[in-house]
Amino acid sequence: MTANSVELSRSGGSVVTGCDSAANHEVAVKASSFGLFNVLVIAIMLPASLSSVFSTTSMSYVFPIAQCDLNLTVDDKGLLNSVTYFGMLVSGFLWGVLTDLFGRRKLLVFLFFFEGIMVILTGFSQYFAYLAAAKFVEGIVITGGVSTVLTYTNEFHSAYHRTFIPVINGIYSNLASIVLPLVGWSLFTDSMNLSLLNDGMLLRSWNIFLFVTAIPSFVAFVFYMILPESPKFLMTVGKREEALEVFRTMFRINTRRSRDEYPITTLVDESKLFEDKLHGGHVTSNRSNMQALKEGCQQIQPLFYPPFLINIFIVLTINFGLLMGLNTIRLWTPQLFIALNNYESLHKENGFDLCGALSQIGNDGQASNETCFVNYNNGQVYLHNIVVSVAAIVIIVCSLPLMGKFKKKNILCGTGVCSGLCGVFIYFSTNIVMAIALISVNVGCTYIALNVLLSIVIDLFPTSLRTIAVSLAMVFGRLGSSIGNVIFPPLLTSGCFFPFLTVGGMAAG
Repeated sequence: MTANSVELSRSGGSVVTGCDSAANHEVAVKASSFGLFNVLVIAIMLPASLSSVFSTTSMSYVFPIAQCDLNLTVDDKGLLNSVTYFGMLVSGFLWGVLTDLFGRRKLLVFLFFFEGIMVILTGFSQYFAYLAAAKFVEGIVITGGVSTVLTYTNEFHSAYHRTFIPVINGIYSNLASIVLPLVGWSLFTDSMNLSLLNDGMLLRSWNIFLFVTAIPSFVAFVFYMILPESPKFLMTVGKREEALEVFRTMFRINTRRSRDEYPITTLVDESKLFEDKLHGGHVTSNRSNMQALKEGCQQIQPLFYPPFLINIFIVLTINFGLLMGLNTIRLWTPQLFIALNNYESLHKENGFDLCGALSQIGNDGQASNETCFVNYNNGQVYLHNIVVSVAAIVIIVCSLPLMGKFKKKNILCGTGVCSGLCGVFIYFSTNIVMAIALISVNVGCTYIALNVLLSIVIDLFPTSLRTIAVSLAMVFGRLGSSIGNVIFPPLLTSGCFFPFLTVGGMAAG
């Protein structure tokens, strides 16, 4: 064996017939070391996560302020919370296919630029119908970036470091949930009015708020323009020399040594690893766009045959319940705290009354503009939302030592049940501190469960199916999110306990 072969064997690499020095992705990425390049790739996940969370969460801060301007009913609010997820449902699976066909980086550059444009267009909203339509299109765009960012980032890391990528993404998502109320706290006011088009368009503070939420999308767009394509994707489509150049670049930046000192000289041709698959999965080296599209249709097939069928069914079911619980409670939390704030200011003698506050939500924004009232004195409301996000980050960080000590399946089951029970127990809150604590544990545990689930998906499925599997899981998760936010308003009218029992029960189940 050559010296290179010996090094590969020590690293756990496989020796390929006829080329004993060819290294697989895991060996090649380990040889490039972990360093500054990896830190940069992980850091760039932050604006991507901000963009995603801002897109799906901004309406929960907008509609309590814009309810008089747009004459919103409680059902309209539920629709605004869910319409972005409906857009995600339309295109989620498609983006997964296109990303596996044409590359991670190309799609990320396009998606984040277009996402920024759509957020700006959303900021010009003057009517409910326009706002809902714009958020729907925004959902179509942003869904591709959510799953692709995780896949892209994972493919620059070894198996050991990949375990932490979803957890870091969860921390970033909660950081975004801290930034968003801070932006609202600093911008929402009744005195901000900007007239355009000869008074034909009036931009209020909530419009400016939406403009500001476009910034992370453009930042992510710029950074992904600079980064290279995923070496794992390049290997999968047979572009081994290009993948080798990426590994050499990683090695140079991480070790501060010459590119020529990178120990790997040849990579496995992964485009040949799927030729004998019975149900699709073949990847042609240096394929054309039409060939890529044809193979994309064939590539989906393995998900619906053993051994992947049962795995994808379980993943979809779990993700549906977790995201239904998380995004229903999370997106209604700002409105819940505002309702509690308004209720306590009007009924000080009653003290904390969760059900009494929830009963008032259905009346918000249903009166005419002459009598509709928006309370801008919501400093405590934004502070409560920030506390929830900070507590969730602490919970996620505290979970990091558990990742290497317990099986992923056990962590998933434990955090899922804990999340669901906390969601149900919110109903029994006797004060605002207890409500904040239960919501915080609910959100934190759900993020841990989701991050572990994504890590499991990456382990279960090969590269050619990985992004498609993640995208399909996200489609079902967003279906749960959409359903949860649509049914939450009617559940509120049927009783105080049913909303929390439904969304908490789905997460625990």
